[in-house]
Amino acid sequence: MALYNCRARYSHSVRCLAHVVQSRYQSDGLDMAERKRSYVWSYFTSINSNDAVCDTCNKTVRYCGNTTNLIKHLHINHKTEYDNVMTRRSEEEERRGTGAARARQTSLSESFGAAGRQYPDNSPRAAELTRCLGEMIAKDLQPLSIVEDQGFQGFVRALDPKYKLPGRKKLTETHLVNMYDECKGKVKSSLQDVNSVVLTTDMWTSVSTEAYLTVTCHVIENWQMREFVLETHVFHGQHTADNISLELRRITEEWGITEKVVAVVTDNAANMIAAVHRAGWRHHPCFAHTLNLVVKDSLKNVPEMVKVLEKCSAIVSFFHHSSKATEKLRDIQKQLKIAEHKLIQSVETRWNSVFYMLERLYEQNEAVTTALCLLGKNALCLNVGELSFIKQTVDTLQPFEEVTRDISAAKHVSVSKVIPLVALIHRSVAACERQGSPLATQLAQQCQRRFRGIESIHCLAASTFLDVRFKHLGFRDKDNVEVMKKRLCAEMQEVCQTGESAFTLTPSSMPTASSTSVPSTSGSNQGPAPSGPAATKGGIWTNFDKQVLSCQHHRSASTDVLIEVRRYSEENLIPRDKDPLLWWQEHEQTFPALSKLAVRYLGIVASSVPAERIFSKAGEVVSKKRSRLKGKTVNMLLFLNKNL
Repeated sequence: MALYNCRARYSHSVRCLAHVVQSRYQSDGLDMAERKRSYVWSYFTSINSNDAVCDTCNKTVRYCGNTTNLIKHLHINHKTEYDNVMTRRSEEEERRGTGAARARQTSLSESFGAAGRQYPDNSPRAAELTRCLGEMIAKDLQPLSIVEDQGFQGFVRALDPKYKLPGRKKLTETHLVNMYDECKGKVKSSLQDVNSVVLTTDMWTSVSTEAYLTVTCHVIENWQMREFVLETHVFHGQHTADNISLELRRITEEWGITEKVVAVVTDNAANMIAAVHRAGWRHHPCFAHTLNLVVKDSLKNVPEMVKVLEKCSAIVSFFHHSSKATEKLRDIQKQLKIAEHKLIQSVETRWNSVFYMLERLYEQNEAVTTALCLLGKNALCLNVGELSFIKQTVDTLQPFEEVTRDISAAKHVSVSKVIPLVALIHRSVAACERQGSPLATQLAQQCQRRFRGIESIHCLAASTFLDVRFKHLGFRDKDNVEVMKKRLCAEMQEVCQTGESAFTLTPSSMPTASSTSVPSTSGSNQGPAPSGPAATKGGIWTNFDKQVLSCQHHRSASTDVLIEVRRYSEENLIPRDKDPLLWWQEHEQTFPALSKLAVRYLGIVASSVPAERIFSKAGEVVSKKRSRLKGKTVNMLLFLNKNL
């Protein structure tokens, strides 16, 4: 009964609605039968209330009281007639006015693809997509002209038809500039919160023969190593020390860090070293570059090595310049079931490329020799003596390659490894020298010349001692440790005397008797301090009392410093694969003065590799196809690529 009542009420509602619609048309002077039907009926003839016949193909189509099926039939089978119907419908809607147009429900095609329906330029969605576009271009170093590529435009339309790509000019001059300014503000804010920074810098030349100077900045923020690219500037004029120094000072003044620079790391070029000194900063030579000079000079001083390298380079060149030889080598590798590795050619500017070339030739010797014999190049084959010499050379250079990779890490503390690594290199070279390696003899001599007195360089010694992985164990000469400790204690006292709250030694952080009590000046004056007139208003003992208090303060500070250094020395070492900065974060309150010096010294990087990495990225930006990029745009792209 309930179901019957619902159906009855529904039928009554439908009849009422039909009556209202009919009354509306009658009030407008129109009868339902007289009302103009849809334009689709120009191509159909009604048979009855449910069926119609297409006048074009004579097919019967059910229309069920509306014209949806009829329009669909035209859209699928009669494109021209369908376009005519839609055109006439649009024209009539325009004549009826905007009110009628708003009353009609918008189709899906009109909602997602109609012209004039794009996001406004100031809409949040458009701004979000444009920012993502800028980040993609900066992080992936895509060309700015990508927004003009038809394929990319079609891809974006498929993702969101309502988003309109910005033009190349607007992207470069507006959106990227805004992203650069925003990111630059964040970097400046980070640099304002630190007390010491380390710079790396180097110069390079683009494919358009323009000279660039790149400056990177390294800090310890919240006990984490952070690296920023400050600027990549087109360098005009001669590369003299004065010009480079002025440019470095300009960059640091702009960033507000001139007085915070504790060291600048560059290669061993004389003009770069002089520029740093003239700017008033401490210079640190790039350890990786020094290693490069050690190995390169050693290789040149071994006559037999020069001949072997020439022959190996000729072998690699033969395979690189012959597709037939390369294919033959690949086939033999498959037959021998060995790794299908390509041969590596050495590069003049990188010693480790020599190591990789020799290592790969020794690994692929059987396949290479077989291929050369089959191709009639027997003269290029390596004999047993040469192969043995290559193996000995690879074993001798292996530690240097490992050290180079280790020291080039940018996200980890590296300067503290220099002294321990030099000690390990000396030990490794001595072992190879005892086995009769002529290259090891040359390497030992070069290491002695280049690394003489390295443990007496205070920055390196202090950083090694403050790295809880090494402390004094990284030194070969223990006398250098004591000299370093004395100077470190003097620096700690200076820090304490500056009155910085971060270095205040409280009883809780330094639980010593000398720091929590003031000893009496004589044995007979024990007990409460005198409260007489001499104690409150001065008198004949005033100057003497001041000298006593000054002596007590000095003695207390020096004692606290010695105790803090001693307690740190007694701490257990942590494993070498652990992060020393995390250890300092946990023990910052225990060693308040040493922790501040740890920030200063452990933040120094051991090499200028971070600046050189920018060269590689810059080569992708300033390529042959994009050699006309302005220096300002190059700087923005490299800045965003590193700092976003």
